[in-house]
Amino acid sequence: MGIRGLTTFIQSRSHQYMEKYELHDTDLVIDGNAVACQLYRWHTESNDCFGGDYDKYAYAIQKFFQLLASSNITPLVVFDGGYETKKVATVISRMKNKIKSADSLNGVAEGSISVFPLMLRPVFQEVIIKMGIKTVRCDFEGDTEIASIARILNCPILSYDSDFFIFDVLYIPFATMEMAVKRGKVKGDSLPYTYIPCEVYRVEKFLESFPGLKKSVLPILAVLLGNDYVKRGVFSLFYNNLKIQKCSGSMNEGQKRIKSLLVWLQNENIQTAIHKVLTRYKKRRRWIIMKKIKIAIEGYNCTDSKYLKYLGLTAPNTKPNDSDNKSNQIDVLNLESSPEDDQNSDCDEENSKSDEESPVSDDEEKSHSESDDEVYDHDETLFIDTRKPLNAVIPVFQEKFRTCEYPASFMDILLQNKYYCVPQVEDSALENSHMISFDILSAIHKILTNSEKHLVCFGRVGGSQVRKQNVPICPLNLPNLNEIQILNIDVRKGIFFQILGVQEDLKVNIHEFPDSWQLYIVTLIYLKDKSGISWPLICSLLISKYVLSHIDKKLGVHRCAKAFLKKFSTKSVTSDFNAQNLESTIRGSLNSLSYEDCKSTMNVLIPYFTMDDKTAMNVKSFDRSLVHMISQFQSCLLHIGQLNTLMNSPLPSLLVSECLNCTFVYNMTRNLSKRPNLQEYIRILFQDSPIFLHSFGLIINKLRDFISEDFCADHPKKKRKKRKKIESEVVKEEDPVLDTDEEFVDPSNVFTILSVSQ
Repeated sequence: MGIRGLTTFIQSRSHQYMEKYELHDTDLVIDGNAVACQLYRWHTESNDCFGGDYDKYAYAIQKFFQLLASSNITPLVVFDGGYETKKVATVISRMKNKIKSADSLNGVAEGSISVFPLMLRPVFQEVIIKMGIKTVRCDFEGDTEIASIARILNCPILSYDSDFFIFDVLYIPFATMEMAVKRGKVKGDSLPYTYIPCEVYRVEKFLESFPGLKKSVLPILAVLLGNDYVKRGVFSLFYNNLKIQKCSGSMNEGQKRIKSLLVWLQNENIQTAIHKVLTRYKKRRRWIIMKKIKIAIEGYNCTDSKYLKYLGLTAPNTKPNDSDNKSNQIDVLNLESSPEDDQNSDCDEENSKSDEESPVSDDEEKSHSESDDEVYDHDETLFIDTRKPLNAVIPVFQEKFRTCEYPASFMDILLQNKYYCVPQVEDSALENSHMISFDILSAIHKILTNSEKHLVCFGRVGGSQVRKQNVPICPLNLPNLNEIQILNIDVRKGIFFQILGVQEDLKVNIHEFPDSWQLYIVTLIYLKDKSGISWPLICSLLISKYVLSHIDKKLGVHRCAKAFLKKFSTKSVTSDFNAQNLESTIRGSLNSLSYEDCKSTMNVLIPYFTMDDKTAMNVKSFDRSLVHMISQFQSCLLHIGQLNTLMNSPLPSLLVSECLNCTFVYNMTRNLSKRPNLQEYIRILFQDSPIFLHSFGLIINKLRDFISEDFCADHPKKKRKKRKKIESEVVKEEDPVLDTDEEFVDPSNVFTILSVSQ
């Protein structure tokens, strides 16, 4: 959730509230959504402006969990599920902010503006599942469950969410964790150990700074400060009567407000605190506000979890402490006010002209108001009991959802009939990059809900507005989720291809590609049919997949040109191979890739994994329309993958982290788009990598069977002649001289056919 200003308040006084901690030999409950973002933001050298570099992100994830393992730490990762209805306004407000950030992001702004890539969380999830880490997805918000599991296991929580300052748990803020292992000081006969240095927060230490402050009233602090479910503006009348305290080292009104609330709560218990808040309002509003407070407080005091079994754990036999429960219970009857209170509240409401908010909060409230006018139905109940709709969720969905087979968005589609489009870097003059996937989303919606209603999608419309759009109803006769479970794989595959509307032949011939390529190829063909993306972009996406799935496995991961050249010889080395023995199948040719061929291929490609100086220094050189097409591809890849999962995987799943480096795709596409003869240029570029060139030609040939547009149909636009400039070292490497030696000719390969005709 997040409590406004609380993280800053505690971090600025970390010497008072935080303790040095040696993390080792323990379970660790990890807030999956929060840690996924923090690992990307602070430990991944990725270019957001191009759409994200998932291979680099996967490497950072692997290193992090290997770090935990080195100190005998057992991670238990808990993910959030669907959005609760009461959080929709917050989701939309954040979506608007992300769209504005994405619209401002370019090569020059890279590093100063952060926009998380579309598949950040799916990639985090796929990597840790591959590593064998225990995971679970909550039905909705996961904070309460994370705290409950940590209490049961008596272990710390790793997150970066200020709500955990309120929960009575051992909380390690991610920012305090050093990405290093140290040797512990052995005392007496104890065994040697290693640990990860970090800082830990304990509620008891926090309370020491405010004598009289009780654990039970901390949820009141969270509610009054405002979180994702209760906005601080609700309590403006209360703040008008709160004595504001001085806050050392800060002139920020928000920080003063936190200090003032803490001082006030020192002399209150949960009953008196709520009573004093409610008496500032007219009686007709008290029950509404009381309901908001009660729901929020209950979330902070949960003591059990229904998700233990998904982590391989069993619930303990011990019962929760009754005295703790009683101290947190709210006696609603005793909160009825006296006539004098009613009179005071009338005066307060009449005299209150505006909310007492900080400038930042004013903007936030304004954005919420705007989003409400555009997309939010005010007649929807803001504070529903999210447990009731779950009664309608069928068991197969529940199990697949909680075991992380299904994405969080499926719960929104099933229970809310809504889908929230994750903002991407794109061209705001064009339609939302997710609209290309609406047919897929419509089919997913029909299978999940068995309904003929429209799915409502929230996303960018026009420049930066967030609006809701009704997705056209899927016209196909599709099975429901229960029926899918009993269909054989051939039937499911047929339905899958029918939904995508691709050629029937593809269903038969897709198996010529390796398992890890099949969904990727289907996505390219679907996108080509829908948007007409260029062959240079298709080739770049294919080469990205080739490098991440095959060459990296042979050579190891190399993304820095300087380090690569230092490790490997810069001299071009032709692979020692017998041309007559080249494999004739795609699978065989990919498996026959030699070490020397990989070296020579990467020697050509490695400069494209880095943003060039021109893009980093000149806003005009940033090709936003190209990034838009890459974003469309990402949307298709994400949603086709989700459809495949929903259909019980008629095609093998793929790992996005072994497919897509968007910096490379952007740079290579820009390069290939300049070439008047794409085939000839590729043949020359990889002349020292014959096995790569041969296998790549087989892939292109097979794609041409399903794409009507000719491979040579793309021609670069003629540009006005400019004064000659000195070319960079990278460009010089791009244009090797054509080797005139006699070459082996494979009549089935697009690149060798070309050499015959010359």
